[in-house]
Amino acid sequence: MFHKGATAVASAKHSGYFVAIKREGIFHYSSEKGWIKLFQLKSKICSITYIGHYLFGVGESGTIIRSSDQGMTWSLSSFPTNATIWSITGRKDGFVCAHGKHCIYVSDDFGVSWQIVKPFSDLLNPPVIRSLCLHENRLYIGTQIHEMHGGVWAYDLDRETAFLVKKETDRMTASMIAFGGKWLVCATGSKKGKHGAVDILDIHTNEDIRIKPDVEEKEESFLDVSEDNGIIYVTSAQDRDGFSRIYQLDFFERELKWFDTIKGHGFRVANQKENFFCAGLYECKFVRPYEQSATAH
Repeated sequence: MFHKGATAVASAKHSGYFVAIKREGIFHYSSEKGWIKLFQLKSKICSITYIGHYLFGVGESGTIIRSSDQGMTWSLSSFPTNATIWSITGRKDGFVCAHGKHCIYVSDDFGVSWQIVKPFSDLLNPPVIRSLCLHENRLYIGTQIHEMHGGVWAYDLDRETAFLVKKETDRMTASMIAFGGKWLVCATGSKKGKHGAVDILDIHTNEDIRIKPDVEEKEESFLDVSEDNGIIYVTSAQDRDGFSRIYQLDFFERELKWFDTIKGHGFRVANQKENFFCAGLYECKFVRPYEQSATAH
C-alpha cells in the first residue's frame, strides 16, 4: 500500500495503534487487520493521545482534532496560532492543555471551550514551547533551544506561576512523561553536536540523571518517549547515514538498550508492554521484540 512515513502514533485502548500519515490523515493499524483509513486530513499531526475517553491530535498551524468514538469520527478545529503544536495532555476529569508558541491553551471540558495562559509573561524573550507533561497540580513545559530560558519549566496550576526546574542552554526537550510518581523522563538533544540524552528528573528534589546509549555513534537528539506497564521506549533523530534507533530504557539500571533501527527520524513511538510501533520519517515499524519485526507499509 501507500503507507510509508508517519508523524504520530498512539496505542489504541482495544488493539492496534492510531497512526497519523502526513498529508493523508488518521489510520488504525493492527497486525490482524492491517491499515484502515479513519479520517482524511491534509494537515500534519504531530501528536495523538487519549485524554479521558477522547482521542486528541494536534499539529501544524494550530490544528487540533478530537474523536469521542475510538477514532471512527473526528471533529477538526484550530487554535489562533501559526505555530506547530507538538504536545497535548490532560486528565480524565476533562482538564486539557495544549500549547502555542509561547502560551498554553487550557480547557476544563475536554476541549469544548478554551482559555489562554501565558506562563512566560514576565520574560522579555520567552522560549518556544516544545513539549508538555501534566503531573498532579503542575504542568511541566519543555522548550526548544534557548540560551537564556531553555529547559524544563513547571507551571503551578493552583498558584498560576511558572518557575524553571531544569536549565538547558543548547538542547531542546522534545518529549516528557511522568513515571513512578516522582520522576520526569525527558527526551532531549539538538541538531548540532552529539548532545542527545534521556534525562531523568526527580520532581521533588530536581536531581537530574543524564543517560546516554553505549553505542559508537552518539545521538544528536532523542525525539519521543513512551511508557506502558513500566516499560519505556525512546526514539532518536536520524544519524548521518539516515537512520534512527529505538531504545528501551532500563529505568533502574539507568541504561538505554538498543532494540531496533528505522529509516529517517523516529518521530514518535507508542508501546503496549514490550511491543511497540514507531512512526518514522520514511517508514513505520511494528515490533514484537522477541519475534521478527515488520515494516508496516
